[in-house]
Amino acid sequence: MAELLQTALSPKVRRLITKVGVHNESSPVSFLSSSKIICWDNLRQVLPDESLDLTDSEDYFEKCIFGLGFLFNECEHCVQEMAIDDLLHYYSDLISWTGQEQVIKECFRLLKTETSTNNYLALLLVTSCLERALGDVYLLENTVCPSMLKDILSSSTLKKIFGPTVVQVLRAVIGPPISLNIRNVIWHGFPTEQEISKRYTCFLLIVLPSLDQYLQRDIPHRIPVIFYQDNLYTEILPDIIDMTSEEVKILLQTSSFIPKHQLTLWNHCIDLYNIDKPGLAMVLLLPLLEHALRCQFSIVNKCPGRTITAEATTLYTTLDEILDQYVTENEENKLPSEIGESIMEILMDLLTYPSGPRVRDKLSHGEADVFTFPKSLCTAVVIVTVHISARYQSVNDCSEKPCLKRIAAWVDQYESLFHPVSLVKSKIKEVTKIAGQFNKHIEYTYTLDQRTHWNDKEIIDSNFQENDLITKETTAIINQLCNEWNIRKTIQEVLNRVFSPFADCSVFIGEMLNIKIQTLFRYKDSGSGNQDGEIINLLLRIVTECETVITQVFTALQTRQEQLKNKTLRSRQRNNLQSLIKCCFIIHQSVHLIVWLTTCDLVTIETKKLEEKKHIK
Repeated sequence: MAELLQTALSPKVRRLITKVGVHNESSPVSFLSSSKIICWDNLRQVLPDESLDLTDSEDYFEKCIFGLGFLFNECEHCVQEMAIDDLLHYYSDLISWTGQEQVIKECFRLLKTETSTNNYLALLLVTSCLERALGDVYLLENTVCPSMLKDILSSSTLKKIFGPTVVQVLRAVIGPPISLNIRNVIWHGFPTEQEISKRYTCFLLIVLPSLDQYLQRDIPHRIPVIFYQDNLYTEILPDIIDMTSEEVKILLQTSSFIPKHQLTLWNHCIDLYNIDKPGLAMVLLLPLLEHALRCQFSIVNKCPGRTITAEATTLYTTLDEILDQYVTENEENKLPSEIGESIMEILMDLLTYPSGPRVRDKLSHGEADVFTFPKSLCTAVVIVTVHISARYQSVNDCSEKPCLKRIAAWVDQYESLFHPVSLVKSKIKEVTKIAGQFNKHIEYTYTLDQRTHWNDKEIIDSNFQENDLITKETTAIINQLCNEWNIRKTIQEVLNRVFSPFADCSVFIGEMLNIKIQTLFRYKDSGSGNQDGEIINLLLRIVTECETVITQVFTALQTRQEQLKNKTLRSRQRNNLQSLIKCCFIIHQSVHLIVWLTTCDLVTIETKKLEEKKHIK
């Protein structure tokens, strides 16, 4: 499968990257100063005049890249000739403006190892680092940073701060698709390590200290993203400790899922993972996984010519397209049925759902700290890779290995963590758990005497008429819904376990939610899908509001009861506290009713007709 092409670069892109940018013609002038930084003014001698050329034509960018080829070559010689300690000494102060000194120094160290896989990794790191740093500069004069690097580069802010020559150079190297576009080409996993010259990495690493001269003040840096979701994966991931790195490498080598011309890079990922460098492993792994998935996508959907090669004049087939429901408007994507819907769910949880970790976006745009990246998230991607690779074994069947069986079982049972349906489930469970603690927050009777023991009847009788009314209304609603909706619970069960005075219904609601609801591509289609999406968003808003109300009630109870205990409660505040305690039964019943209705709506969303869902609004 993966051997259709030994290169994933189109002829034009490959020529720019492997020939135009790496020529060895003699330079008319030196482009590096004695301080080993770029002499930007000298570059005007080899760059086309922007005022005369069409600055977005193929010819213009080819002239830029050829002219910069002299500088690329000089930068490579500079890095090769200097010892690592000298490099770090020369550039240490000049890279502090980026806020990513540790990453840049790691890139220099990687380059000095003389291995092509480390050059590949260093280029991935330095491009994300440069994007993040340029975004910080952009924010000196703006409030929101564009999500696309090309938009940052085309901004008036960068031209004003760095000048037109710097921006011209950056656009030629990491700009639009028609440029060298080295950042997008490598982050989408198209090239092999042999196709990426060390010159590009050396050049970008010297660009960073060479920009320091234009910055007259300190640059505020955005705080790296924190992956709060990693704990969820730590709790659920299967154990893969008994599968050695050599076994994983053999699996990758014998699997048709892995493009063989990128196998060395894959092996390097496994090595990084096993020496506890999950951030670096992930930076290298994600582009490779994207390309392997792209290859499989193109095979099963019979479109190799359109999607395998990186074309400068057409949109790349990226993870967004690979994980989409449709290939074209009327043609369904066959990849889910090929690799398994559960794998698609895992990938979308990790990569695309807004509430998920979105690891590729965060790493590729420099938003995450690669040195503190959670190992659990990297483990999840390694497990996905191992599982898919095992499905495409070309030699002995290894599915009987205990580790692979555990992984397969985990994949089969996987339920999305970050799909909107899953978020509603999770929020309902949180709210019911909080609401179940109601009686622990009421320390006084409605007459404001210290409570010595819990007495439901005392609170209910304190506001009997209203409490009796809500009990009757609630019973009527339960009666109706239990008869009309297929919720698989009897009226008496619901009354006893959800609506007993101050009941903790978290276990009961958890049982109701313990069903698998189809989430993959839900709400992607037209008609009822969009209606369901709107309903899920409404349900999430409803239970979130419930959580807010309960939290506010508990806070008010705690504050006023503490004041009462300290004898600092004024007369009107005493009356308000009495009223609040009297209302606690109604609040508790109302919250439980809303939570129960929300649960019923969620678990029956696949069976109810469209008109039956309109009540939610």
